[in-house]
Amino acid sequence: MLLFALAGCDSKAPVSFNYQCPENNLVQLDLIDLSSSGRSKDILDERLKAIQLDVERVTDCEGTFTVVAWSVSSSASFTVFQGALSTTGATEIGRDRKIPKAVAQTMVEVRAGLTEAFAKVDPVGSDLFGALSLAEDQNKILGQNENLEINIFTDAITNVPPGSVNEPGLSEDQVIKLAERATQIDLRDVQIKLIGIGKTGVEVPQPPQEYILLLRSYAEAMCKNTRAKCVTLTAVIE
Repeated sequence: MLLFALAGCDSKAPVSFNYQCPENNLVQLDLIDLSSSGRSKDILDERLKAIQLDVERVTDCEGTFTVVAWSVSSSASFTVFQGALSTTGATEIGRDRKIPKAVAQTMVEVRAGLTEAFAKVDPVGSDLFGALSLAEDQNKILGQNENLEINIFTDAITNVPPGSVNEPGLSEDQVIKLAERATQIDLRDVQIKLIGIGKTGVEVPQPPQEYILLLRSYAEAMCKNTRAKCVTLTAVIE
């Protein structure tokens, strides 16, 4: 069943690539929440498609790509994939022609890593603080000529004390207060995208939009408290 959930996510890549690459060497970190809601087939399929686009860009930019799965804390994590991605060729067109095959091979390895992560990452509990801690670990070892970009795939429903937002009746002020603990994490000027806030998949009842907006306030406050450059994408229709 798991293998079925992780299969069939490849799409036909374009013949040429024109991704915007940073001036310094690209280091891309994708963090994927493998708590129970993150294991829904539709959520996994959607996240794998997004990860594949990241693989294409990193390969085109000749950078380094890492995928880490986590759930209840940074210690409850598993490195799904890590490696330098590039193609060879005398010209850019020649290198571009090899990108689809290289991406397909990387995605095979990512899916294999995710299959292993399912057995090693605890599905009970999720904490956004853990993901930001993992991001900080990567930022601490960043080289002088490297540019770190991070995508965090999560619904942001933190249910682990002391920052649990999985409680009835919380106000926006309260969740922003809970997010203050992220000030101890330093991700100054790192580009972070929080993707899928509030989206739990077809196997779990979708939260009401009011709660999704509350989760967005929490996730945005958590990210901004690290002093990162944050973009938040939610499941809410506005």
